[in-house]
Parts: sequence; structure tokens; C-alpha cells
Amino acid sequence: MKISITPVFVALVFVFCIAITRRARSHGSINTAEARSVYVLILVFWVWTLIAVGLGIRETHLALMSRVPLLWQALVPVVLLLIAFAFSGNLRRGLRGIARSTPGHWFVFFQAFRIGALGGIMKGMRGEITSMFFFWVGVPDFLFGLSALVVGWLLLRKAVSPGFLIVWNLLGFLLIFLPTFVPMNYWMNEPGFSFIFEYPMVLAPSIIVPTFISLNLLHAWGVLLNQKEKRK
Repeated sequence: MKISITPVFVALVFVFCIAITRRARSHGSINTAEARSVYVLILVFWVWTLIAVGLGIRETHLALMSRVPLLWQALVPVVLLLIAFAFSGNLRRGLRGIARSTPGHWFVFFQAFRIGALGGIMKGMRGEITSMFFFWVGVPDFLFGLSALVVGWLLLRKAVSPGFLIVWNLLGFLLIFLPTFVPMNYWMNEPGFSFIFEYPMVLAPSIIVPTFISLNLLHAWGVLLNQKEKRK
């Protein structure tokens, strides 16, 4: 098994999600039932992460690459979230409360961890990763992480407008989504792309990246909701 900080990022995303849920509950922004529904979703994501780890250790992700021409690992947590969101009112209200009550700079500074994409960029520059995925996705991801430090600093000084935050978060989502899934057929046929299915790297598309871009959307939603409330 290769030494990697990827498992550290897995821990970070779960700790952060639990932290913002606990904060929302302690501040009365969500009730016990709503908090419980969010914790259940986090637990489901944790179970999926353990499954992804097991498949990775057995190299099943690599074995399935030729039979499933899609980065399906990234779709699993998204589909689970959409199903839970559609069928659980408590979850919808819980996420809404978290989105509205979590301090904006918490969301923004958390996105700064995307600077961790620098590791993949350096491997690409050294030739350890031959896929151009590190350039088209890794470089924008890294730059977005850097921008989070600036945006967070400006936000603390109230020098950022709500509209800018919404656009910035949507950009953070699109910088990953578009270059990953629009040319998916190209990536799946690129010889070097198999690196993304190797363990522990496969944990990035399995849970880390979907969580980061979901938090982009959650923050944008919260800003929009708060702006609508102020206009009433």
C-alpha cells in the first residue's frame, strides 16, 4: 500500500461534517430529529467509505475499470444524498438549518484544504502520474484552495458580498464537475487514468471530492436562503 495523506482528508471531511451538525444543534438551528437524520446520513457515508476501502485493498476498483467505463465511485455518495434528501423531511430541514447557521468563514476556510491537490500536481510533474487529469482538474482545484484563504480573510473583514460567495462556491463545484464528467469517455480511455482507481487514491473520488463540492453547494444554498430572509 502506498503512503498517502488521502486517509487524513477522509477523516477531515467527517470531522467537519459532524462539527457543523453539532454546532447547529447546540445553537438551536436544528432540532434533535433533524440532527439525527444528518448523523444517519454521515453514518451511511462512513459505511460506503469502508466499502470503498475494502474494494480498494482488493484492487476491485481497478478490476472494474474496464467493465464500468465511468468514475462511478463519485456517484455513489451523490445518489445516496439525493435519495435521502428527496425522502426525508428531517434531513432537508436539518441541512437547511446547517447551511443557514454555520459561519461562512467555516465553509470557506475548509475549502482551503483543496490545496492538498498540490501533491497530485507534483507527482504529475515528476512523471509519477502520466494522466493529464492532474493538470485539468488538480491545478484548478489547487488554485481554488488558495483562493479560499483570500476569500476567508476578506469574509472575516466583511469585504465579500453574498452574491460573490454564491458565485465562488458554484465555481468551486464546476471546477471539479465539468472537467471530470463532461470528458469522462476520454479519461476512461486514457492509459494513465488508472491511477485514480488505485488505493488509497480512489478514496478521493469516493468520498473526499464529493463532500467538498457538496459543501460548496450547501454554503451557496445557505447564503441564498439568508439573503431571501433579509428581503422579507
